[in-house]
Amino acid sequence: MTLKLFLPWLLSVGLLATVPVMASPAALVGTWRFTHPLPAPWGAPVPGSADLAGKTLRLERGAMNGPAPLDCAGVARLETTRYPADALFQGNLPDPAERSAQALGLGQRSVEGLRVSCDKGVFEFHQADADTLLLGLDNRVWVLSRAAGARADSASAAGRVEALLEQHFGGDMGFNAVTAHSKAPQQSKALNRLMAAYLTKPRPGDEVPPIDGDPYTDSQEYPTRFAVGAAQVRQGRAHVPVRFADAWSQRVVIFELVREDSGWRLDDLDYGQGGRLSALLRK
Repeated sequence: MTLKLFLPWLLSVGLLATVPVMASPAALVGTWRFTHPLPAPWGAPVPGSADLAGKTLRLERGAMNGPAPLDCAGVARLETTRYPADALFQGNLPDPAERSAQALGLGQRSVEGLRVSCDKGVFEFHQADADTLLLGLDNRVWVLSRAAGARADSASAAGRVEALLEQHFGGDMGFNAVTAHSKAPQQSKALNRLMAAYLTKPRPGDEVPPIDGDPYTDSQEYPTRFAVGAAQVRQGRAHVPVRFADAWSQRVVIFELVREDSGWRLDDLDYGQGGRLSALLRK
């Protein structure tokens, strides 16, 4: 049994526009968390640029507070926007712009967002879905989330899943002994034993392995974003739904955690329709 590809989903399509739509930005105010960067398709990252992963941004009426350079000292002007692909990221997407936008997870023909102007400059946030914004900064595209996990306490079950996935999306997403070892402190002893046994088991070179892709996202093509939902806790176990998405599809995986060593640890993944990570690891 190999990992399943994402199921197709419908993306909302809006009216094309070439200028921002002046409307209330109330829907996007609140606290957002930087989860991970995506490569900017228009150039290499600026050397020495800030690492924003795990930091928070607060958008309010007339104000924006966050890590430098998003630390507006005075009044900030917030305006909602709607752009076609060739106007996103201040027009920096390489042609064909639609394909470049899709590579970043933006599948809509026109993308809504928020422009913030203050003493530190003009910043444009593009909305990938209800819980996700994208920001181009120093030749990186930062993903921001306001899903439950992004707002959860770091010691909670949802907070632990958020931290694990930020590590996963921010580094090497391949499944091998090195990456499994790096996640071992966040996983149960039982899951770590299963992974070690699976990764050291000899297999014929021409055989498709049971795990043929990324087990954490249940995909063969890495998604661009994730949204960690609220945890359901019962009898020492927690179930945390996580939605993974890109420009074409989305999928939900249930992260199952146990209490171990005075904290929550990932113990298994439920892919739906009877598929589980533990079952694949035993093959």
